[in-house]
Amino acid sequence: MKRSFAHMVPPVAELQALTTGAVYTTVPTGRVQILPDFNPRGQVDAQAFSDDALAGLRASIEADGILTPLWVREGPGGTLNLIAGERRLRAAQAAALPDVPVRHFGQIDDRRARQLALLENAQRTNPSLIEQTLAGFALMRDLTGLDQAGLLRHLNALRKGREEDTHGLNDWLRSTFGTGVSVWSLQRAKILNFTPDELQAVQSGRLDLKAAYELARAATPQVRTQVLAEAVAGRWTAAQVRAALTPISPAPIQEAATTLQRQLRRAHQLTGNDAERARVLMEELSRLLEG
Repeated sequence: MKRSFAHMVPPVAELQALTTGAVYTTVPTGRVQILPDFNPRGQVDAQAFSDDALAGLRASIEADGILTPLWVREGPGGTLNLIAGERRLRAAQAAALPDVPVRHFGQIDDRRARQLALLENAQRTNPSLIEQTLAGFALMRDLTGLDQAGLLRHLNALRKGREEDTHGLNDWLRSTFGTGVSVWSLQRAKILNFTPDELQAVQSGRLDLKAAYELARAATPQVRTQVLAEAVAGRWTAAQVRAALTPISPAPIQEAATTLQRQLRRAHQLTGNDAERARVLMEELSRLLEG
C-alpha cells in the first residue's frame, strides 16, 4: 500500500509554525520562478510538463482560472520561488495568464520548502515508489547537509556500523517509509542511477522495478537502451532482463571441441554400423563448420 506524502512532513505543531506566516495573494505570473530539479515529477517523467500533458489543465485554466493557489516562497531580487504547483504554473504560462493566485510562505529554507511541497502534494495524490525515493533522498540531503555522493557514503557507513547516526536517519526512514538504512543504501539508492526512460517506464507501470534494477548490468548505454525497449515491449521479468544481459560463454563449446579432438584419435577403431554412423556425423559437423 502506498504511503501518503503526509508521512514525510513534520508533526502538526511544526507544520503550524511553518504555515503561520503564509498569506494568500495574487502576483504576476512572470514573477514566479521554477527551481531546477526541485519537483521530483520532472525527474520521473520527462514528458510531465509537455504541451500534450498540460493540454487539459490549460483548457481548464483558460475557462475557469487557477482554482488552487500555487505555493511560493521569497526568492532573490523580488522573485518568488515555486514550492508546489508546477503543472498549474506551466499551464498558466501557456494560457498567457497575466496573474496567478499564490500562498506566500515568506523566507524559508530548502528543507522547509521541500516539506511543504510534500504536504501540498499529499492533499491531492499518493506518491509512487519512485517519487517517494527521490523526495526522500532530497529531504535527507537537506537534513544532513551532504551532497548525493556524500549521503550515499554515509548511508553505507551506517549500514556497516562504521559511523554514528548523528542525524537519526534510520529512525526517520523507518517512521516515514517503514524501511531503514539498509534498504535505502542497498535498494532505493539504485533508483538514483536509473535513466530518464527507465524512471518513466517504471513510473507508468510498463516496467517492473526489479527488472529496472537489472538494467544496470548492461555493458554499454546502447545495450541498456536496447534491452529496456525489449523489456517494456515484452513485459519482461527481472529474470528475463538478467538473462538478456548475461553473455553466452564460449567455454562449453571449446571444452566440447577439445574433448572431441581427443576422442577422434580412436575413430579408426570403430567398425560396421558404428563406423558408418561416425562418418555421417563427421560429414554433418564439417558442413556445419563450413557454414
